[in-house]
Amino acid sequence: MLDDRYMPKYRFRSVCEITAEFLEQKGIKGLLLDIDNTLIYDETLTPLPGVKEWVQRMQSAGIPMAIVSNAIAPRVYVTAKRLGISNYIYSAKKPKPDGLYRAAEKLGLPINSLAMVGDQLKTDMFSANAAGATAIFTDRARDEKIFKFYFKKARDGEKELLEEFERRKNGV
Repeated sequence: MLDDRYMPKYRFRSVCEITAEFLEQKGIKGLLLDIDNTLIYDETLTPLPGVKEWVQRMQSAGIPMAIVSNAIAPRVYVTAKRLGISNYIYSAKKPKPDGLYRAAEKLGLPINSLAMVGDQLKTDMFSANAAGATAIFTDRARDEKIFKFYFKKARDGEKELLEEFERRKNGV
């Protein structure tokens, strides 16, 4: 039996596929965003194609956002600044939910009205489920290039979990 604590509620190929209409339909008032392989490639500080425009669309629609990342302060700060996101938590220590709670406080919204968006089941989705936020999984932009030993451990079992997610989504 697979561990439901790692399961997303929703899955998208890219963060850019998430719309304000989808969020409104699901009762989601704001977004907590991972950065590596969700908003930027893991070894760069350059936003993924379309991400900057997506952030602007979400902001225009009145969707509050905060970055919640395990990355160090300078990396998170530069990413937030480049994307125009004023709220961020660095060294969040996901899968612990504490960083998500701090971000919810910064946004002034209850955690259960927020979604955590990220590309890792064992950190992003686990912390979302532990905190009571909606877990939204995005397929990673590409295989990680740095810290492969860390990411390999974090990615262990993901294939099986995602297959189970797809079976449940399809009612199998």
